[in-house]
Amino acid sequence: MELVESQDLVVIDITQMPAYNEPITAPYVIMAMNHSGWIRSEYDFEEDVFGKHDFTLLNPGHVMVALETSEDYHATLLLMSRRFYGYLAEMYPDNYKYVHYFQTTFHLTDKQYEGINSCFRMMKTLSALDHPLRDKLLVSQLDIMAHLTEIYCTENGFAPETKNGIEQLLLRFHALIAENFHKSREVKFYAEQLCLSPKYFGSVVRQALGYSAGELIARYVMVQAKHLLRHHRKLTIQQVSDRLGFSSQTSFARYFKSHAGLSPLDYREGK
Repeated sequence: MELVESQDLVVIDITQMPAYNEPITAPYVIMAMNHSGWIRSEYDFEEDVFGKHDFTLLNPGHVMVALETSEDYHATLLLMSRRFYGYLAEMYPDNYKYVHYFQTTFHLTDKQYEGINSCFRMMKTLSALDHPLRDKLLVSQLDIMAHLTEIYCTENGFAPETKNGIEQLLLRFHALIAENFHKSREVKFYAEQLCLSPKYFGSVVRQALGYSAGELIARYVMVQAKHLLRHHRKLTIQQVSDRLGFSSQTSFARYFKSHAGLSPLDYREGK
């Protein structure tokens, strides 16, 4: 979104998603507060349902697919650029441990919901300001919300600071895929980046996710490929192939067909 790039932090209200059954990968930290109704979605290919008063934090580069929403669905999204999050984490490093999960979701009581929602309302007002102190005011409000979140997590028995090594490894793996998928689609490359042997790395990923590291890489590449083919129709198949880092259009077509069961052109034409 150009608005996020220009303002670094925006707050928007939504009653329906912009696209259903369409995988997206956002380059932003996203905080979502569900006010009413529910949304059924997939996050990194795992399905879940988020209901009323659920508070969710999504990390950059992960795959999200909105499948269905209830008629009374209403949520507020806070989208934060990497630059702004880096500025925030640098100022208050101890208050953002929970952001290092793949996905942090927890249910709020009515009282807790009012506390977090008041922060969202204030940030929506502050984010619209044209003022030299806008960023500092937003950071202060986010710090308040971080403190409230930590209190509520403790009250609800959720301890985001106690993440295990596998979660850390998988989060780093996701981040590496988002950064390097156009350069390498080999498990060995990612294992080396994580200072692990490919065999051990592969077994850890399969045990944690139920499918292979190679499949996760392929799923991520296919999300990007399908998005370019469907939503950037002015790009030729060769240009899509180039953007994804394939050595040739032929190798891209072979890769795409092996994972989608049809050619890139047939997919674009909806066959």
